[in-house]
Amino acid sequence: MKNRKEDGNMHCTKCGSMNETEARFCAECGSKLASVQPQEGQQSANLEQAATVEPEASAGGSYKDNEYVQKGKVISRQFFSFAKEALKGPMVASRKVTGADTINGIISHVLFALLLPLFSYFTAKSFSGGYIPIPFGATVIQPFIYLLIYLAVYTAVVYGVAKLMKANTTFLEVMSRFGVFNVLPAAMLLLAVIFSLMSATTFSLLLFGISLVLFVASSLAVIFSVKEDSVAGGIDVYYGLIIANIAMVIIFAIIGDSIVGNLMNDLENGFYGLL
Repeated sequence: MKNRKEDGNMHCTKCGSMNETEARFCAECGSKLASVQPQEGQQSANLEQAATVEPEASAGGSYKDNEYVQKGKVISRQFFSFAKEALKGPMVASRKVTGADTINGIISHVLFALLLPLFSYFTAKSFSGGYIPIPFGATVIQPFIYLLIYLAVYTAVVYGVAKLMKANTTFLEVMSRFGVFNVLPAAMLLLAVIFSLMSATTFSLLLFGISLVLFVASSLAVIFSVKEDSVAGGIDVYYGLIIANIAMVIIFAIIGDSIVGNLMNDLENGFYGLL
């Protein structure tokens, strides 16, 4: 049984006599006194620890938010560095891609797939003069999804061609290389969108046409890029280009027909809705 502490004095558990707080032995019976100070010190330490843990727990949400923000900043810096190298020398940059460039390649494809229909939307609104409603979903969202599908399918075609050429590569590496070549067309599309918003219609259409030409060139350049990793015994790059071109035309025809069909239906419904 521990000794009790009252009013600065210590009660002896043997004889009940009062002793000084600092006393180690009872002045009446000589029994050893058990100090409660360590227990109080432990309680004080526990309170301090609890006070320290509470702010950390309350800041947990903001810490996670900051973590995501920091990751976003890192990805942004990596992509801008990736884009800078791609603009400086696309073919050289495509040879240097690694597994870490997968996200950069995906961002490049997403930007291209988004900016192309976005330019079409702003241009259509400019030409319509507000008389004909331009559906955002049929003009931007649906083409965006179809273009992403096209880029994924064409990447798979190029990967198949690379295997026929006996190139030592992977699907993700082909996608990253294609993303390198897509940086320049995406940059041209971004400029086209900006000038379209500034009502510089002629110049924006010129930039749009250049971006499409660059995209076709990029689609073919990726074949030459993967060819450099091939070994003897595979098909010639000439036949690889033929296969890729045929696939590109077929995919464009299927997806383009679907996009144009849906857009025309939405425009027709919107036009008749005004009557």
